[in-house]
Amino acid sequence: MFGNFMDMMGKLQTAQKKFEALKEKLEQELIYETSRDETVSVTITELATIRDIKIAPELLSDVVQLEDTLVITLNSALEKVKKNAIEEAKKTARESLPPIPGLSL
Repeated sequence: MFGNFMDMMGKLQTAQKKFEALKEKLEQELIYETSRDETVSVTITELATIRDIKIAPELLSDVVQLEDTLVITLNSALEKVKKNAIEEAKKTARESLPPIPGLSL
């Protein structure tokens, strides 16, 4: 009984280390997103930290269009971040955690 418990604890500690490594990896990986009209581009980490925003000079005179384009572009980048982070977390969990009844990864 204790052997199984100790084995599971070891696997959980290994999983914790792998998730920490995943967090560091995602903070370094970048996603680049550009608006359809190419007037706004954003660079964001896989952990949703905005690293850079570039705005075409012609957008600076139209605040409403700038705001709309920025929101759309940022949301598109964040959607990619969520999708990628979820997949990476599932992969790490499948590789690290012992099988848990009722938990599908």
